[in-house]
Amino acid sequence: MNSIGGISFIIPCYREKAEVILSTVTGLTAAMEGTVGFEIIVVNDGNDTEMFPDFSDERVVTIHHEINLGYGASLMSGIVASNHEWIGIVDADGTYPVAHFKRFLEFVGKYDMVVGRRRLQDLPALRRLPKFFLLRLAGYIADHRIPDLNSGMRIFRKSIVMEYRRLFPKRFSFTTTITMICFTNFFSVRFLDIPYYTRVGASSINPVGDTVKFFSLVLRLALYFKPLRFFIPLSGCALIAALARAIRDVVLTNHFGGLTLVLFFMGFQIFFFGLLAEIINKK
Repeated sequence: MNSIGGISFIIPCYREKAEVILSTVTGLTAAMEGTVGFEIIVVNDGNDTEMFPDFSDERVVTIHHEINLGYGASLMSGIVASNHEWIGIVDADGTYPVAHFKRFLEFVGKYDMVVGRRRLQDLPALRRLPKFFLLRLAGYIADHRIPDLNSGMRIFRKSIVMEYRRLFPKRFSFTTTITMICFTNFFSVRFLDIPYYTRVGASSINPVGDTVKFFSLVLRLALYFKPLRFFIPLSGCALIAALARAIRDVVLTNHFGGLTLVLFFMGFQIFFFGLLAEIINKK
């Protein structure tokens, strides 16, 4: 375990209660004591600094954002300021079992990223169905089964983030992005089952708006890393529609109509757009 050098843990905080933040930091410190070298970077993302807790442990440092910049921007601030190649992240809302990070150490170094996998039934009811379809879409794009797309408890190589830094959003979802980056670029990932607790305080997630953003983000990453996985099915649908319309035209009018030709050309155009995107992506 010592061969990994050390881990920088980033804890983004926005609207969390001081006692919950303190509990998270204390629990993480206790879990990591006597294992590897570590630091904890707590990012105050626009909270009142006077209400923000002070930490007596010299291994815990705080970064203050004067205004709320978002979850992704908070993690990036911590990562840029970190001193270790391995980065651990966890939310400060009491939902993740920070003590389980000690289990992660067995796999850190063997894999490029280790992720705490939440069970679907442990998530809030409103998020389960969208999460199910999002996992299926992401798994199809990545051509790999993804048990948990956006778990907020994980350890990964800092170099992955720095290499693809331009792709990470300032707000949601940093975790979705790094998961898709790893699975579409041959980085090794290990998932470990963890419990997931009820959040302390109100969530800033909008079940409808953020779900739409997650889907659009996955599609954007698909177009960037795996364009053919997106364009070929779309092309196939257009060509099947063209074939069905052609059969209808021949049966009813004994010649191809204009819509049939438009659908055929559309199908071939979409396919060649996909090939062009794939060529550009490989350069």
